[in-house]
Amino acid sequence: MTFNLLISCMHQKDASIIERSNVQSDVVVVNQCDKDSVEEFDFVNKKGRKCHAKFICTTERGLSKSRNMAIRNAWGDICLICDDDETIADDCEEKILRAYSENPDAALIAFALIRKDINKPYPEGKKSLGFKQILKTSSHQVTFSRNLMGDNNIWFDEKMGSGTGNGGGEENMLMFSVKRKGLKMLYYPDYIATINPSPSQWFKGYDKKYFENLGWTDRRLFGPLLGLIYLVYWPLFRRKVYAKDGLSICQALKYSLKGYFSKK
Repeated sequence: MTFNLLISCMHQKDASIIERSNVQSDVVVVNQCDKDSVEEFDFVNKKGRKCHAKFICTTERGLSKSRNMAIRNAWGDICLICDDDETIADDCEEKILRAYSENPDAALIAFALIRKDINKPYPEGKKSLGFKQILKTSSHQVTFSRNLMGDNNIWFDEKMGSGTGNGGGEENMLMFSVKRKGLKMLYYPDYIATINPSPSQWFKGYDKKYFENLGWTDRRLFGPLLGLIYLVYWPLFRRKVYAKDGLSICQALKYSLKGYFSKK
């Protein structure tokens, strides 16, 4: 099996993000900026192995568009989604390919991370990914079989994610698409990267816009009925999370319902 890192970033002046991110593998970088160009070159990793890089500059905008472009330009059998706030572990490729070697029928495997911004515990053992685990998984954890995803026409939803104005959830949508196709998804407890603190490109607090996006996302992720149930559940049972931003339960439900019924 072969492996690609897929890095999405913005306004990079050069390809130095590859070194800053400690990339030790073949890599596709999609840099959303103010020009369109493609540069390819080789570099030598810490083990003396020659790796290939494809550095794409594009005037397109939107995180999901960036990730889909990276996938279309990838050549590896297995891919890891990355952003510009990660430091990749030296043995990242080895850990990921070992997991797929043990599970050749897996379409997607999520891994553990070291986070400097929050103290987030990860499960200690290998497990299948169900509904709750999908909602708790971030894009930094996600690896996938490029051929299995392509054969099943599974892509990032380009109406979701940073740069769309609709909030996040694009990685969860991708994973639910995998689940609906009946493909195998797993979690492995191996650490593959360190996430460095950085400001969110879309989360600005639990305000009116957040809940409108949440309502819209719930319907898109879960469908009309389950989406409505989850829309009511979240504001009712997670009041402590958003109370500090001054919204009441009634306001949170009102804005969520407005987003749920909005046409985007």
